[in-house]
Amino acid sequence: MYELKTISLKSSARVFSFVLSVVYLMFAVISLATGTTPFGSGSVSLAIGIILFGIIGAVLGVVIAWCYNFVSKRWGGLHLDFKLLEDEQDTKE
Repeated sequence: MYELKTISLKSSARVFSFVLSVVYLMFAVISLATGTTPFGSGSVSLAIGIILFGIIGAVLGVVIAWCYNFVSKRWGGLHLDFKLLEDEQDTKE
């Protein structure tokens, strides 16, 4: 059993920023195909949205990681149970 004590603010910001940018990109492709874009037209909308959602993702990543770290210091972190799959194959043979 392992316990997740802290989450790095920098890595959390990077991951959330990337994920939100990819999600925006998926919706932007659909919006561009249908002709309804939220931030202007065409590539301008795409660029503004990716930058905006990247920034929003980074801020959310930092806030969520900070909240997790705050809570885990006081009440303990997530308890994670990992199983190594290679060991299972060795025991079958």
